[in-house]
Amino acid sequence: MTFQTFLLIVTILYVCQVGIFLIGLKRNRDKIQSATNLSVSVIIAARDEEANLSDCLESVANQNYPVSLYEIIVMNDGSTDGTETICSDFVKRYPNIKSIRVKDDSIIRGKANALAQGIAAAIGEIILITDADCTVPRTWVEQTAIRYNFGVGLIGGFTLQKAKTPFEGMQTLDWTFILGMAAATAGLGHPLGSIGNNLSFRRSAYDQVGGYRKLKFSVTEDYTIVQAIVGSNMWKYVYPIDLKHLVESKSCPNFQSLVRQKHRWGKGGLDMKPAGLAIMVVGFLMHLSPIVMLFWGGVVQAATAFMIKFIADYVFLHQILYRLDRKEDLKWFYWFEIYFIIYVLLLPFLVFFGGKVKWKGREF
Repeated sequence: MTFQTFLLIVTILYVCQVGIFLIGLKRNRDKIQSATNLSVSVIIAARDEEANLSDCLESVANQNYPVSLYEIIVMNDGSTDGTETICSDFVKRYPNIKSIRVKDDSIIRGKANALAQGIAAAIGEIILITDADCTVPRTWVEQTAIRYNFGVGLIGGFTLQKAKTPFEGMQTLDWTFILGMAAATAGLGHPLGSIGNNLSFRRSAYDQVGGYRKLKFSVTEDYTIVQAIVGSNMWKYVYPIDLKHLVESKSCPNFQSLVRQKHRWGKGGLDMKPAGLAIMVVGFLMHLSPIVMLFWGGVVQAATAFMIKFIADYVFLHQILYRLDRKEDLKWFYWFEIYFIIYVLLLPFLVFFGGKVKWKGREF
């Protein structure tokens, strides 16, 4: 087999892969109830989040869902800044907010420990999780609760960033692409994962799999709990592509924090299903092969392969952002593609040779 033939095969596989994702997005149409009286517990793990927590709690506390039906639990995970003061202020202002200090645990560590203790203290039928650096729409709790019907036990969700610079823009398109794959595979009935700052599940489904204390520790605790509940084959899983359910997060402020984020995600992805690993392999080869072809003098072939890839990526991103009313984010597309090529090629080396994961001043 010549390398030109190999490049052609890889390009065809990539286009077919994106085509399958587009089919999954089309099938991703969840059913909602007109109303519900489910009780909801929102869990927020916070570690040194004084710069972000106020905005987060303001957005979560001001929902169009009845206050009597939802509580907010802030898990203060060893913060040494003003996080505790902010928590105390909000507890005084809002009767459905409570703050709990996370205790050290010999079994589980990190964010999983904070979430496990928060869930243990929760009284809601639905556990809804977000991060302290996120803000949510007024419809977030309601749009989560009304989707818990017809045997649904787990709901993922989109989180994007507000982008004002190319560095922020390439990150939000990166999240759009990754979470778009999650939504597409959910639409196909074979979900690969979710993101932990817009994730919910039935308390009964969580208890059924034993919770974080019974599951294998992972630096990506969101992926672990999703796979455990989905793997039980007892519950349906939906992944809304809906502006009313969209969470907004802050971008990584610099390259160092971005690399650490990708390192953590990559480490957690080592436990991915075979289908997920196959997707990653095809993506890696699609980014590597044209570059290798350039060194072999195949400029036209390499340029053609990249152009086909760019078109496929653009169509995929457009379909998602159109449904989220965020098409303006496509102005960062060229920056994203440059970043995407570098990131995909370097990620395997970062995962296997990057050492321990660093998160919030801790190492895992």
